[in-house]
Amino acid sequence: MSLFALGLGDGFSAHPWIATGLMVAVLLLLVGNLAILVFGSMNIAKGKHKIEQVVSFFVPVLIFLILWGVVGDLQIAAISTFLVMIVLMLLGIVISGSRSLFTKI
Repeated sequence: MSLFALGLGDGFSAHPWIATGLMVAVLLLLVGNLAILVFGSMNIAKGKHKIEQVVSFFVPVLIFLILWGVVGDLQIAAISTFLVMIVLMLLGIVISGSRSLFTKI
């Protein structure tokens, strides 16, 4: 699989070490996510974790895949995922802060 197939273009053709490093990084991310899915499923089956704890880890992955499918460009989907996650984080901070503000009154 080449970087061109991933949607990264052919701008890395002059630097094969960069392309190799990126491919290794993507491979490690995929292996890590698969391991989390497998061991998270095992821990859910054993009752060690709640399903919400394991599923919440994959929210950014799902957002990225949805945006990549809609937009069709890897870079735009990655930046959009980053921005969506920042907005969700800020929204969570505001909601949790507002909730604690009203419960103390």
